[in-house]
Amino acid sequence: MTEAGSDLSTLIQQALPLAPLARADLLYESQALESAHQAAATTGDTEAPSADDKVELHYVCFVKTEDNRLWELDGRRKGPLERGSLAADDDVLSESALNLGVRAFLKREEEAGGGELRFSLIALSQTWD
Repeated sequence: MTEAGSDLSTLIQQALPLAPLARADLLYESQALESAHQAAATTGDTEAPSADDKVELHYVCFVKTEDNRLWELDGRRKGPLERGSLAADDDVLSESALNLGVRAFLKREEEAGGGELRFSLIALSQTWD
């Protein structure tokens, strides 16, 4: 789903072989993510919509639970959606998780005519301090 040679493709390739802490550091220190986030944050000059307006932008999160299931949390839906089972050593950036989660989501959005697919990426993890 990602274009070969793109910042996202490069970031995924760099992250795949890393352990969770190293992945977190990679994401935290990524100049490409910082630049993309800053560009998205400063695009346009639209005022915030009112609470009653229909807004297509929303929060989506993929979470692996302790029982190795991948769940999608989508702000447009009333509850979580189970997307499948993962191997014990898979995390949400594994090929299996990407295929069940992010890639499947992006494909559904594209097929539904969702238009432009811009997003911010945030990783939440436990602290190792």
